[in-house]
Order: sequence, then C-alpha cells, then structure tokens
Amino acid sequence: MLLRLLLLFILIAPLSIQAKSNIDIKTEVGIFLPELKGTIKNTKGSSDFQEDYKYSTSQASSFSLDINFHKTYIPNFYISYLNLSTNMDSTLNKSVTVADADFNSSVSTYIDYSIINAIAYKDFVKKGSVKKIFGYNFYTGDLELDLGLNMKLINWSFKIQDKVDLTKQPSWIDAGLLVPTPYIGMKYYFYNIILYSNMSALSFGDAKLFSYHTGIDYRIIKTIYFSSSYYYESFEAIEKNDTIKFITAGYKFSFIYKF
Repeated sequence: MLLRLLLLFILIAPLSIQAKSNIDIKTEVGIFLPELKGTIKNTKGSSDFQEDYKYSTSQASSFSLDINFHKTYIPNFYISYLNLSTNMDSTLNKSVTVADADFNSSVSTYIDYSIINAIAYKDFVKKGSVKKIFGYNFYTGDLELDLGLNMKLINWSFKIQDKVDLTKQPSWIDAGLLVPTPYIGMKYYFYNIILYSNMSALSFGDAKLFSYHTGIDYRIIKTIYFSSSYYYESFEAIEKNDTIKFITAGYKFSFIYKF
C-alpha cells in the first residue's frame, strides 16, 4: 500500500505543481543491488546473515522525488523510498535463538526492509567561471553544498521457520525506527555531468543509523539523466531481547526525468 501511494505521489506531484523558472522537479526510478550483512545478538549468542542464513546479494526497487526552489527563504525537499524483500533456505551449523525461540536444523528465513528518506535542505552554490586553456574557453563548473535534516523511517522485519519440525511456530522480529538525522551533501555540476555525495548519520540511545550515497548523473538528453551510484545503509536497533545490526551496500542504477 505504501509503495502504491508513493508511486502515485511521484507521478502526480510534478503535474500538480506549476513548474515555473524558479522550481526544478526531478523524479527518479531505479534498481538497487545490495550485499546483505549483519547479525542478530541476544544473551544466548548471535547469528550472522551471511554465515548462518546464507544471504549474499539481493535486489531492491527505489523511487525518489526532488523539488528544488530557487528561493533563499524556501528549503528544498527530497523524498526517496527503497523496498527490499528476499528469502533464503539454509542448514544451520549451530543453534541460534531468534525472538526467544531456538533453531538448530534446516530453516527458511524472510527479510522485508523499507527505507523512506524525507529530507529538507538548503543548497549553497558557488558558481564557476570561464577559463581559457590552450585557446579554448572552459567553464569550471558549479559547486553546491547541501545542509539539512533527514527524517528517516526504517521498517525491518525478519521471519524464521523450521523446515524439519513443521509443527513449530515461526519466530518474528519487527524493528521500526523514525529518527531525524543531520544531512550533508555536495554536488559538482560540469556540463552534462553531476557528481554528488551525501551522508546522514546519528547515534542516539539504542538506535544507530548511518548512510552515504555517492555517484554520477549523466544527461542523455535535455530532460533525462542516467545515474550510477554506490549506496550504503546501516542501522542498529534493539527489539525486546534481540539486538539487530543490518547493512545493505551496493550499486544503484536509475533514470531521472527533469520537469
């Protein structure tokens, strides 16, 4: 349901805004190919997503909307949504405990993971200049610094089911985080290329979050860009007796349309 609402918002929002010369609107649709890492720890021990549950790489869909107001008194807004659902069968080499239940044989596990980044930021731009090199004029490019606040919403669910004893009830862990994190980013505009990097991080109480995103956008035609980037996202949370650490990191490819 959330994915449908977000898709509807991404499609309708640009059409509902009268895009004048002082507003830039970009929508992005892409695919994320992350490696999955992390652990579940409790008083009885720990289990590893790669070593015990045999997770490696996966695939996630991503969508975003970027609204840039060229007004000093109005912040810019960037909203992104990423969703990952995957499962794996594995044979355990040791006993593991998840949500107070013990498993020590063949198991099926399922992960459902979604991230929403809602960012309000202000951009500070230093315009470039024209330089003459070997008799040709070159524009040095524009440099942008972005500072803002990222309201990050993470929903993570893990299910484990015994494949040998089918009468045994599955165990669940549901972790949810809604945390405001500081946001910092940089962009470099050079002709048809945009180089960018940004980061959000916070460690507060039982919650720890860190993410960074770095990549390049290349303008194919006037309004369409192809983007290639590397994205890293990690969080730590405590849910009852379990401490979850989960990491997704990998390459992201997408197309961007500028209204």
